[in-house]
Amino acid sequence: MRFNTIRLLRGLSIGVMSTSACWTYAEVEEDSRFWFNLTMEGKLAKESRIGWYAELQPRLKEEGREHDQTIIRPAVNYWVSDRASIWLGYADVRTHTAQGSNHEQRWWQQFMYTFPPTSNGIVITSRTRLEQRNFDTGHDTGHRVRQLVRAIKKIEGKESLSWLLWDELFVSTRSTDWGAMSGFDQNRAFAGVAWQAAQNARLEIGYVNQYVRGHEFDRMNHVLSTSLFLRF
Repeated sequence: MRFNTIRLLRGLSIGVMSTSACWTYAEVEEDSRFWFNLTMEGKLAKESRIGWYAELQPRLKEEGREHDQTIIRPAVNYWVSDRASIWLGYADVRTHTAQGSNHEQRWWQQFMYTFPPTSNGIVITSRTRLEQRNFDTGHDTGHRVRQLVRAIKKIEGKESLSWLLWDELFVSTRSTDWGAMSGFDQNRAFAGVAWQAAQNARLEIGYVNQYVRGHEFDRMNHVLSTSLFLRF
């Protein structure tokens, strides 16, 4: 049983990380990057179904030598049940490019559901997010769908450590005057570990393969991702 579980996780990891390659249609430029994520969340009251959420993400590019992006993402959520929740949020995104910097303001909504554990102890979560994107470099509103599937399983003999895999597909529903192209936008695949440091603190560290569709060339970023989650 243990062998089958490891083989399943390994197969899923290889599968999600190769998904991006299927979209290749142009020259691919590669880079090594670092992403940091601080997430805080809690309930408005002890017995309340309404919660709050805040996320801060600084990102570095060019092998960590240059500032790439900073994302501030607050939200509120409503827990329909212990496993299902609906969300409404906003994101302030500042990005540095070769042409200068740009500012994106983004409204988003999402539905998240966590399935009961499988017989092997694997917990799968699905997150479907809709985004409305506006840039200071154009007038159009871009619309994007993001679908994430996440699988986590405790490491045998290590109660506080878990294997963690996830994959997220991004699809734009329309082209815009600021550069979005209708169709496949990007794919992110993650493989790493999660450490439950305390009841209200979790650290996730791993590798993200980010494949981004471009106008003149595609981009594949190799990302070392570190995320700290705090629950209040």
